Amino acid sequence: MPLTFNKELTKLNRAKSIMALFPGRARFRIAKALYDYQSQNIHGIDLVVPLQENGLVCFINTKDLIGWKIFFFGEYEAATNRILAEYIKSDDVVIEAGANMGSETLLISRLATTGHVYGFEPNPYVFERLKINVSINELKNVEVYDQALGEKDCTVQFNIYPKDFCNSGMSSKYMETSQTRKIEVIQKTLDSFVMEHNLPKVDFIKMDIQGAEMDMLTGAQNTISTHKPTIFTEACRPYNDTIALYGILKGYGYEVCLICEKNITPMNSVAEIKDGNWLAIYKK
Repeated sequence: MPLTFNKELTKLNRAKSIMALFPGRARFRIAKALYDYQSQNIHGIDLVVPLQENGLVCFINTKDLIGWKIFFFGEYEAATNRILAEYIKSDDVVIEAGANMGSETLLISRLATTGHVYGFEPNPYVFERLKINVSINELKNVEVYDQALGEKDCTVQFNIYPKDFCNSGMSSKYMETSQTRKIEVIQKTLDSFVMEHNLPKVDFIKMDIQGAEMDMLTGAQNTISTHKPTIFTEACRPYNDTIALYGILKGYGYEVCLICEKNITPMNSVAEIKDGNWLAIYKK
């Protein structure tokens, strides 16, 4: 093995051993102090590691935020995974927009055991890792597409970070920085995808697409009106116009809730809107 790999692996294992000596809330700070994925001195290495304790494995890079968290803690976002486990049923058809490298795609596949998962990730570097993670876990109920979901069928300019950036999932149709470069990607509406693939239903939509959530909802009007799926979305300024996002979800007849560490809290008015991850549940 290359010297860099061995040095990084030794540093990682030492950090994990020391971190385990501290109480839960301190572990993140200790791990980051000992192996800071944002540091220029950290190169990152590819590893296959367990994902939670359910027989899944995940092909990660330790310089990537998601991979770093999975290595040290076994999962990326515990609150998100709790919501997925609570609201996704075994026969659900799930749409995941912004699947990233697949950490949650894999978990969803274990929940929708007799259903199906359709994951979308337009960043080519990240998409390759997503495909590998689906393949090495031999998931038969998952299909992935290197496309964006948006307001119309077309090609769009997409801003992506370098392959060695510490959080490539931040790539976005809208958020351009000095570190990003533009590529052209295929964009579909969810309505056209559902029609082309003759999906009989859509039960759950998960969106984490860095400011394109309103676009996706615009292109999913028929799907949402017909199937009334539960919707998980990221809602954080400056990525989103959270008031507009809240308004369109309420207009579809949804109760919009903020996902907290251990529960969900309904936001019953614009005055109660808070940034974070939201869960929108259709109310008859």
